[in-house]
Amino acid sequence: MRQPLRKPRQGTFRFALSDIALAIAAFTASGAVQAQTDKAAATPVATEGSSLSDMVVTEDALSSLVNESTGSSIGFTKPILETPRTVSFVSSEQLSLMGISSVDDLTRVVPGTFTTTRYGLQGGINVRGVAADMYFRGMKRINMQGHARTSLAAMDSIEVIKGPPSPIYGMGKIGGYSNLTPKSGRAKMGAYADKLTGFAQMVGGDYSKSEISAGAGGPINVLDRNGGFYIYGLVENSGSFVDKVGAQQRILQATFSLDNFLGPFRLETGTQIQNSITSGAYMNRATQALIDRGVYISGQPLVNLDSGASLNGSLLGAGDGAVGFRETHANSPIRGNVSGGNRPLNQTFNWPTCSYGLCRPDDFPKIPGIPTLLYDAIQANPELAASPQGQAMLAAGRGGPKPGSATSSQQLPIGFALDPRTISLVPVNYHRNGSYERIQDAKLGLLFFDLVYDKNPDSTVKSQFFMDHLDSFKNSYLPYGEKQDIRLWEEKITFTQRIPDEILPQWLRVNSLASLNYRRTAGEIRSSGGDFDYRQDVMFRKGNHYPNTIFWNQLDNESFETGAPVTTARWSAFNEFGAGLMFDIDIFKNTNVVLGARYDRSRAKATDFRRFNENASNATTASYLPERTIHGWDGGKSWSFSISQKLPLGLRPYFTRAISSVSLDGANNIMVYDTVAAPGGHIGDATLVEYGLKAGWFNDRLFLTVANYKQTRTDISSAADPTASAEVSSTETKGTEVELKWNPDKHFSVQGYAVLQKAEYIVDQSGAYEFNGRDLGFQDVYDSAGNLVYPAEAFLYGGRVQMNIPADVLKGYRKRTGTPDKQASLNLNYNFDNGVGLMFGGTWFSSVYADRLQRMKLPQSTTANAAMTYDWRKWQFKLNAYNLFDEIYFRARNSDTGTNLVSVMPGRRLEFTLKMDF
Repeated sequence: MRQPLRKPRQGTFRFALSDIALAIAAFTASGAVQAQTDKAAATPVATEGSSLSDMVVTEDALSSLVNESTGSSIGFTKPILETPRTVSFVSSEQLSLMGISSVDDLTRVVPGTFTTTRYGLQGGINVRGVAADMYFRGMKRINMQGHARTSLAAMDSIEVIKGPPSPIYGMGKIGGYSNLTPKSGRAKMGAYADKLTGFAQMVGGDYSKSEISAGAGGPINVLDRNGGFYIYGLVENSGSFVDKVGAQQRILQATFSLDNFLGPFRLETGTQIQNSITSGAYMNRATQALIDRGVYISGQPLVNLDSGASLNGSLLGAGDGAVGFRETHANSPIRGNVSGGNRPLNQTFNWPTCSYGLCRPDDFPKIPGIPTLLYDAIQANPELAASPQGQAMLAAGRGGPKPGSATSSQQLPIGFALDPRTISLVPVNYHRNGSYERIQDAKLGLLFFDLVYDKNPDSTVKSQFFMDHLDSFKNSYLPYGEKQDIRLWEEKITFTQRIPDEILPQWLRVNSLASLNYRRTAGEIRSSGGDFDYRQDVMFRKGNHYPNTIFWNQLDNESFETGAPVTTARWSAFNEFGAGLMFDIDIFKNTNVVLGARYDRSRAKATDFRRFNENASNATTASYLPERTIHGWDGGKSWSFSISQKLPLGLRPYFTRAISSVSLDGANNIMVYDTVAAPGGHIGDATLVEYGLKAGWFNDRLFLTVANYKQTRTDISSAADPTASAEVSSTETKGTEVELKWNPDKHFSVQGYAVLQKAEYIVDQSGAYEFNGRDLGFQDVYDSAGNLVYPAEAFLYGGRVQMNIPADVLKGYRKRTGTPDKQASLNLNYNFDNGVGLMFGGTWFSSVYADRLQRMKLPQSTTANAAMTYDWRKWQFKLNAYNLFDEIYFRARNSDTGTNLVSVMPGRRLEFTLKMDF
């Protein structure tokens, strides 16, 4: 039984003074606006053709929206029941009732979704085990990549579509995509309103949760043209489960719609601006003992790296409060030449051999004694050597960093070691963070400008222009620091035309769609340093950093003499332009066939600017890599075929097969040099085979989906392919998911799902894997009384050790880890006639290995959530309880290349919401 060290909930319902002032202003303004609106008595403005293209209409908050029409899944607007793909729809009412505000919350209601974390930040969403795209009103967005908190509170509805995108959307990810419709897109609160309507809301809760939002929309008339507008804003200044990690957000959305703006075309335009300021943090020094029993290895580095480095007779950087590049070489010297595998705090070992050949990961030879340089350092320090801990270490004797093959230096630099006098095993405080990015400041902005002709639903034209921008600044002590600037713009024109029934046989109906688009994505990144995530002791000095665990990076000190020069300076731009054609065919009314095809061309250009070469530089000389540029063309075909059959008893089986082109940019939307130079080009292929059954009963109040799927990237045949490790991973996923929604009346609603899936790599690509000391073969050191003095893991916590896993070893470890194979969720809602509403739900994840070599296992988890609401006139009161039973559970990092870092997920927390409609 674990005894977690958790703080009692803090700051419940506490707001900053400025936030309270904003809330009062918002509520006061709401009342004033309502009074003015009542006096104005605006006239209705709804006219034929004045609809918003992405409208959401619901009649009650508990509706499961079984047959909500969706145009995001295959291109044609069809009810979900009739769509031959797996689609999950979440309305704004469900988002509010269940407290869904981040992508991680989607796992409670959408089967097959999951989020690993990047330093604790959940920016994007994984669908069916792999990264997914995000769309905004049907237009592809920049990847969030864990650099900004994706706020779903600002959304009116969310659709999650499984598998590669429809041919009308262009190239996309394998797993699927989510389509977010903003609050400002709600027709019932925008263009169709006959008066000003809106709301004001504030949220408070545990971990100093403090959020205020408001929205208002109404009619507008410009030059006798009817239209509507909606404005939404959100301000958040909260803490979080992790100490020192806050969440500050500012979001502004605005839309404007005007009928007959250009002839018969309706204008739909709008913007969203967001500033997200937070920090990233993992729990470091993760071991199976920490996962199972909450035991943390506490201890501080032995050698002070912030003691300067000599250059031309001068000692530079000593005591300046942070460790520079040259100081690591001066105070943790290596043996041999500098290389990517031989640096002061980075060492790469060769894979050891055993009697049967390459050793299994669980059968590495044991390393006797302690590293030679650590032994010598203890001997040279009389005080340390005379201590009981020093005596025990010396008694262990000199050892190597290896049996079998070892590093090129044949020694482990002294900067890796912890001071044995400081080491102890202690109960962990889960609120601490050791791998800490102290600021992640992201500014995001998007703009859309659409012209829509849809007065005749059988013949429509839509021109969509979309721009997206991410300006991201990240700084840490690790010492990684970066600046990113990513930009995207796209123009898409879509035509739909129903073939007149008069020229077709009576048993045949055909709707057609054609789409043209051009998309350009450009990005630049400057960064420096690696992540020495394990030097910081989260149980020492309340987890605060101090000079020996603080490193300079290029954002704070770019000089070679005392700081850390830029090691990555990269820019890329690639365009995608293509055309697609689709047909929606009804045969004898009950048989439906949807088929389509598309072709894309792309030109990519990648530049690596002049940058510091840390793999060839030491404390006295600096080496730089020259600038290099490459460009290339590539193309890709996409097609899809679906068939469904309406049967008696409300049953509708379906089958879909699709192949989609995939752009092979990274998680940051940057196309790297090696990908553009790859012989196979920078466009890959993904395939989906899905078959299933959908059923709707009792006027669609009971809805069932059963789907079996197989999806994979198909253009990889060799482990040597440089694109095999692109964000569009070289995996194959097979699975089955079941989703049930039941809404028997306006009071009661049930929805649940279950998922069973398995993902495997399709190539055995050798790659670097990070080890802790125990897995590498080091052994615990005990004193003469049998007391533990030095855990095996502590030999490496001052730096990082990797091995390149041979392909022959990887053959036994093809399973994609980090995402649970099995998931299940159930949510129950009930609304009473007196305005009281209750919700209770639970989500279960199976156990999962955190790393590819299966050295650390994260246990299964079951989390429960509950909510109570009360509606009185124009007011709504809501109390949400998350992780009701305070389950301790963990989430793997966003890669499977090591075990030393995990995310500790938040414990029990309460949130209170007060909302007023007007």
